[in-house]
Amino acid sequence: MINVNSVACLFGFNAHGAGASLRRRAVLFALAALTLTGVVSSATADDWPDRPVRIIVPYGPGGVSDTMARLTADRLSKMLNQPVVIDNRAGAGGALGTEAAARSDKDGYTLFFASVSQITVSPLTHKLKFDPMTELTPISLVGENPMGIAVHPSFPAKTLREMIDYIKANPGKVDYGNAGIGTNSHLIGAAFTSELGLKMVAVPYKSATPATTALIAGEVPIYFGNTSDTIKHALNGTVRLLAVTTKKRLPQYPDIPAVSETVPGFSWVSFNVVFAPTGTPQPIIDRVARDIAEICKQPDFVKRLQDLGVVARSTTPAESLVLVKEDAVRSAAAVDAAGIRVK
Repeated sequence: MINVNSVACLFGFNAHGAGASLRRRAVLFALAALTLTGVVSSATADDWPDRPVRIIVPYGPGGVSDTMARLTADRLSKMLNQPVVIDNRAGAGGALGTEAAARSDKDGYTLFFASVSQITVSPLTHKLKFDPMTELTPISLVGENPMGIAVHPSFPAKTLREMIDYIKANPGKVDYGNAGIGTNSHLIGAAFTSELGLKMVAVPYKSATPATTALIAGEVPIYFGNTSDTIKHALNGTVRLLAVTTKKRLPQYPDIPAVSETVPGFSWVSFNVVFAPTGTPQPIIDRVARDIAEICKQPDFVKRLQDLGVVARSTTPAESLVLVKEDAVRSAAAVDAAGIRVK
C-alpha cells in the first residue's frame, strides 16, 4: 500500500495543516504519474496473481502446441496458486488468437502460447491489422519442436544424400507435402530447396494431420514437418525419417542423422514460446519466466514433451527476444523463397 504522507514528503508536500486537501490532491496526481512511469508497478506485481490467469492458444484442442500449453498451464497453476486456463482461439491460420492476445489487457492475466512463426511469419503472409512483433513480448521458450524430412517407404532414396540426388535427376517431378501455405512445414521445404537449387512441387494440406496421412498413403513421396508428427510412424515402419533438422542428432533417436551432416549449416527448429501483451509489468514477465524455467527442469514434464517429440527448453525474456529476432530474419528469407509474401 502506498502511504500518501510518504509520497507527499517525496514531492515536498505537507499533507497536514492548512491547505491539506489541496496538497493531498497534488499527491494523488503525483501517484498517477508514478504509476504511469512504472514506479508502483512492482507493488502491483507483488499482488499478482489474485485471480485466474488465461493462456490463449491460437490453435484448436488436441494438437502438439495445445498439449504443451496444457501441460505448462497445469504446472504453472500450482506455482502461482491460481487457476491457469487455456483459451483456444483457432482461425485464420492462428491470426485470430494472436490478435486477441495482442489486444488483451496488459495486466499479466492474459498470456499467449504459440509457435514463434505466429509472430515472425504471419505479418509477412497475411494483411494483419496489428503488429505481433511489437504488440507481443516474448517471455520464455517452453520447447523446441525439431523438424524432419520423411519419405514414403516406396521412395527409392534411403538416405538424405540419395534423396537430393534423385530430385536433381528428376527436376520438377517430385512432390513434397506440407502442413499448409506459410507454415513451418512449408517454409522449411522452401528454404531447403532454395539452398540446394532443387526443383520440387509443394503440395499444401490443411494441417499436419492430413499431410502426414497423405505421406503414409503414398499420395506424396516426401513430407517436411515436425518430428512430433512423424516419429511414431517412423518407429512402426509406415514412413522413413531420413533426417532431423536440428544442429545435432536428437539424443532420444541417435540413429536418425541431422540434415547438417549432409547439408552443412542447415538447421530449422520450430519454437513454442510464451508471450504477454507488450506493456505487461516487467516483474510479472520475470516471474513467469522464472517459473517456466523451473517447469522445464521437472523430469516428468521433460518426459511428457519428449514423448511428443519435443525438447523442453526455457529462456530468459532477453534470450527469447534475440531468438524471435533471429527467427524473423530466417523466416523472411524462406517466405521470399516460397514466393508467398503479401504485397
